[in-house]
Amino acid sequence: MKNNYFSKIMRTIMMTLILNFALSAYAQNSPWEKVYDLRATNAFHITNSGNLLLADYLFEMNGGIYVSTDKGQTWEKTAVQDYIYNYFVENDKYVFAAGGAANIARSADGGLTWEIVSYSEAVIDQLGSEIEYTVCYAMALHDGKLFAGDFNGGGVVYSEDNGDTWTATDVNALSFEMDGKPIVENIYNLMSYNGELYAFGVYFVFKYLPETNSWEIIRDDSNFMAVGTIYQNKICAGRCAPDENVDNPFVITLDEKGEWGELPRPEGNIDNNIRAIYADGDYLFVGMQSTGLYYTDNAGLDWYAINDGIPYSTGYYFVPMFFNSDDEYVYLAAYEPPYSDTKNSGLYRLAKKDLPTYVGVEQLQSPDNVVFNGSQLIFKDNVEQITIYDINGRTLKNRISDNVVNVDDIQQGIYLYRAVVDGTALSGKFVK
Repeated sequence: MKNNYFSKIMRTIMMTLILNFALSAYAQNSPWEKVYDLRATNAFHITNSGNLLLADYLFEMNGGIYVSTDKGQTWEKTAVQDYIYNYFVENDKYVFAAGGAANIARSADGGLTWEIVSYSEAVIDQLGSEIEYTVCYAMALHDGKLFAGDFNGGGVVYSEDNGDTWTATDVNALSFEMDGKPIVENIYNLMSYNGELYAFGVYFVFKYLPETNSWEIIRDDSNFMAVGTIYQNKICAGRCAPDENVDNPFVITLDEKGEWGELPRPEGNIDNNIRAIYADGDYLFVGMQSTGLYYTDNAGLDWYAINDGIPYSTGYYFVPMFFNSDDEYVYLAAYEPPYSDTKNSGLYRLAKKDLPTYVGVEQLQSPDNVVFNGSQLIFKDNVEQITIYDINGRTLKNRISDNVVNVDDIQQGIYLYRAVVDGTALSGKFVK
């Protein structure tokens, strides 16, 4: 047994060295820089107004949510009560932060001030006194509702009034038997995609059935499929579990037809433990616990190692948690336990211009024959076809009338488009 363990450790170290050497030609020109030191950094979000939000995961629950209004130059700890916040989502009215004991914080001013709402009434019959030990790791905006996934047996609940009141979905449909006892699946991730809502648990992947407020199992091999993003109009999901089997999928995909697939892995990489995944237009970023950070600009045909400046380790304690980006930078929130002595936890950023082959949204300008007036894209000639993406790669619905594309109903943010105008392909960006 000891020999097998030693061999596995040596194989991981050797493959890491080989991988770093093989991809050395792809190293970025400048390293990641640390923006902010925060012990036990956990969640990160860039608001629609451009504020940066960070949350920590201190066991004493004496941390909370931190905000920067100047791109990370200065930070302020907000006055919100700490419930170990671990995930942010935002609609056109509020930013929401998922926390423990059925509590969710919400902010109407871009994260400057917060109030607490609770979904406890929707799960109290299911959890009883155990409610104080539960936590929400998953939220999603879907069909005008805010959905929250409970991790300790409460199932999935939703709110139609931004968290003031909550309704439980069918918890029995999220249950299974283990050793003869009924168990409610632990929900790690919720994703709204192509008009459907998906829940990812430890064992199963479910699809929501709104007509019955229930769920159906669509996969029984989730194996901690806990992180996901929308990339090139597909769900791309990673499994947050130690796994060095190269025969297993690296990034799992789901397309509009409901067909599952996968993306190729970086050459020589044997690590399937993806802890962070994020899409910025045509670019996909992944962060692994053992073998570092990569991005691809062509759906995995080529991967680029981007570890320079990151406290790199094959150990357990430095964990990439969340990527995000703005016009200039890619950001990474990275976690270490609060008792760590190395002080690597915090928020890092990397200038997009220093990424190899990167021509991100900040370099993609609208052609001269396209005008954006705040609610419409107006082309010089008639639009035959157009696809509009948000910064996470999600495709948006739009209405075309000759040479005018109506986008008055989308939220504020940065958007990309690919259009065919009188037989000519055009691409660009606009900011609402």
